[in-house]
Amino acid sequence: ALHDKSPLATLTLEDFLESERHKLSGTLTPVTPETFAAWKKNRLDKKAAEEEAKKMKEATGRAMFEQGDWQNSDSEDDDDDNDGVWNLEAMRRETEAARQRREEERLGLANGGGGGDVVDIAEEPNGNVGDSS
Repeated sequence: ALHDKSPLATLTLEDFLESERHKLSGTLTPVTPETFAAWKKNRLDKKAAEEEAKKMKEATGRAMFEQGDWQNSDSEDDDDDNDGVWNLEAMRRETEAARQRREEERLGLANGGGGGDVVDIAEEPNGNVGDSS
């Protein structure tokens, strides 16, 4: 009988939440669909980052090898796009082009096409062309 007359029995959930809300202090952000969506997105991004960090921490060379991710790597596609990384084929092409230019200059000077002072250019034993003096 005492329970029926108690204010807790007549208090609705909405009234209880309103009374608790008024007890809160400080600068609080009201929950709207936009603020909730932003909070939820940040929360999911943070969880994804934590999961990624956990995977990276647990990733050993053996585990990565056993997963087989190394087989599907982008190493074949990266050959043309790597800036600052050694590209042996491009270096060979550039070296060959430079060697060809030097050979043409040497032949032009040897045939008297220089028109000015003749410089004695000889091929060195290692295949480079340079001044023999």
